[in-house]
Amino acid sequence: MLKDQVSLCNSLFATKIFINEDISEVNDYKESITDGDASRSLGITHLSSQNSHSIEDEFMKMSERKQLDEVPDTSKECFCATAATIVGFEKDTNWYYNSCKSCNKKVEYEGGGRYWCIKCDSHVKSAPPRYKVTVSVEDDSGSTSFVMFDREVFQAIQISIMDLKDKLLKDGKGDSFQEELEMLLERKFIFRIQISKYNLDQDWDKFTVVRLSDDEDLIKRFLDVNEVAQDNDVEVESTNNTNMPSTEKKKDPAPVICDNEDFIEGTITPQKRPLEEATSDGNVGETSSVQRSTNRKKVVIKMEKK
Repeated sequence: MLKDQVSLCNSLFATKIFINEDISEVNDYKESITDGDASRSLGITHLSSQNSHSIEDEFMKMSERKQLDEVPDTSKECFCATAATIVGFEKDTNWYYNSCKSCNKKVEYEGGGRYWCIKCDSHVKSAPPRYKVTVSVEDDSGSTSFVMFDREVFQAIQISIMDLKDKLLKDGKGDSFQEELEMLLERKFIFRIQISKYNLDQDWDKFTVVRLSDDEDLIKRFLDVNEVAQDNDVEVESTNNTNMPSTEKKKDPAPVICDNEDFIEGTITPQKRPLEEATSDGNVGETSSVQRSTNRKKVVIKMEKK
């Protein structure tokens, strides 16, 4: 079954499942888990990537490092990394959407069990729900809004959208915002977000999360680099020239304003990015309920004119 169509294919890409088979490698793995530390943290598990770079590289090397107050002022398309805490939700928008199986975009219900996908320009027979949760995040510099989609929400709360919808149906709560999602509150993550063309052209201040991690060591290393960068930013004031003749009138110092851009420029190679396709439903145009932060830090270097 592919895209709701029955078809035949060879076994080149088939998956074989073994159930309770006596396989030595599997048995060794089970024993290693049993003998290990039972108090392991239930943090986010990252799926292995076929790319040559690691998850850490995506945050530390392949993204521009920014604080939250700098994110809305970004003037080019890029990927940014920032460490922030989730402090709230935008509950006046839906926390999920019905999606097309082919492209993961939002579909419109036409009635009679039929949906229409604008991107695929076709009808679809089924439209599974996918998470779309708008969260408010903050750090020491300010706050903004991020949009988390299906994969990232599932990684963070370990509850699938289908399981949560089934629970809603059993409890008779309709589509009300679920307390399970509140497990995200007061949790600190390192986020990789996308500054898209739409964000820039439409001045849209809700940014899509394409990767996140709650790994404490990774967050600490990320913040340590930020602190080193901030320690190197100083305010310098030159002293008066003692050899200046007393009869010469002094001029007011001319300040040189330099933006304090605390980020590492990452190299973003052009490549196919199914992740971004999977985490965008094409439903834009809402009004943000979170004000932008404007408290950008400045470094003022005063130079004395003679």
